[in-house]
Amino acid sequence: MLDQQAIFFMKSIPFFSGLPAADEERLYQLSSIHDYTKGDHVFLRGDKAQSFYIVMGGWVKLYRDTHEGDEAVLGLMTRTDIFGDMAIFNGEIHPFSAQVVENAKIISIPADILKSSTYSNPEIMTRIMQSFAQQMNRLQLENEHLSVMSAPQRVGCLLLQLSGGTERQSQTIRLPYEKSLAASRLGMKPETFSRALGQLKDLGIKVNGDMVEVKNIHALAQFVCSDCSACDQDCKFSGMHQCEGNRSKA
Repeated sequence: MLDQQAIFFMKSIPFFSGLPAADEERLYQLSSIHDYTKGDHVFLRGDKAQSFYIVMGGWVKLYRDTHEGDEAVLGLMTRTDIFGDMAIFNGEIHPFSAQVVENAKIISIPADILKSSTYSNPEIMTRIMQSFAQQMNRLQLENEHLSVMSAPQRVGCLLLQLSGGTERQSQTIRLPYEKSLAASRLGMKPETFSRALGQLKDLGIKVNGDMVEVKNIHALAQFVCSDCSACDQDCKFSGMHQCEGNRSKA
């Protein structure tokens, strides 16, 4: 059963907000919360999908091992992110592993709850389909970034995602995981990631260990978003309310 803090957190997530009282009560009664330390696995590739998960705090890496023995990072999940849900409806086997890369607090929801709720409440199925669509849109955008954006732009996009938005022009951002992991997630080698960070210095960006100082978050956003199709609408992927790239063209 979830405590009051976890229940309040769940209600803040659009996927769970506004559910009928009976569905809410059952969800909170049968869900559980777990603390993980860095290096722990939430599940491994090939495990049966018995639950899906919501990150309440920390970071989780989704990955697969390649035939060459390398690690392909498929996603990095943090607060409010949901993962493991697609496997419940697609073969019931996790197609990737989930490993904690920064101490994390994670809510686990049994798969049976999600399945039975979709039968009794069509609204939940609608929300599931919306969640799947958002995940597919994010993957499509990431593939676009690999094709049309330079390495410095992709690194800049990561910094925007880790920032507090554009309310504060000058910010100091902490990289919450190793640079090699960030590089893998962006589809580049660690040395390329480091060079790309260095090439952002003309935008007033300074790096000291895992701390990145951004002097002008608006200038960074304009540089990053100018080649991104998400600029045709509100930029959900950079955590900003309005796309700086389009604003500069208006």
